[in-house]
Amino acid sequence: MQLADKFLSIGIWSEDHRRLAKWYENVLNFKVKTVIDLPNEQCIDFDFGNCFFFIGHHSKVHGKSKDPYRTMIGFNVASVTKTYQELNEKKVTIIAKPFEAPPGGFWCMTIADPEGNILQFVGQK
Repeated sequence: MQLADKFLSIGIWSEDHRRLAKWYENVLNFKVKTVIDLPNEQCIDFDFGNCFFFIGHHSKVHGKSKDPYRTMIGFNVASVTKTYQELNEKKVTIIAKPFEAPPGGFWCMTIADPEGNILQFVGQK
């Protein structure tokens, strides 16, 4: 039995979600879709069509990611090399420079956001 057949959302919880979301907006050029600022729920959702990618406040999250390599969020880009050049100029923490991913046919590069969350960009060279 398949419990789910579509991907819905990715959320990153943060002690200071506004600061982290500003980094995604300013450095990665992600476009804010919705800001929710209720007493028990605060998050900033970015525009990725039918998929929700949000950064939210969570009272039990403090500081940098304690196990950043457990989860990696992947984003599709037209050119991994161009993305690398742009992010390298912005002094982003690069974990892996562009490389051809096995089994070949597409390229990847990996960075960390300011809280240590791991992001990968995948696409053509």
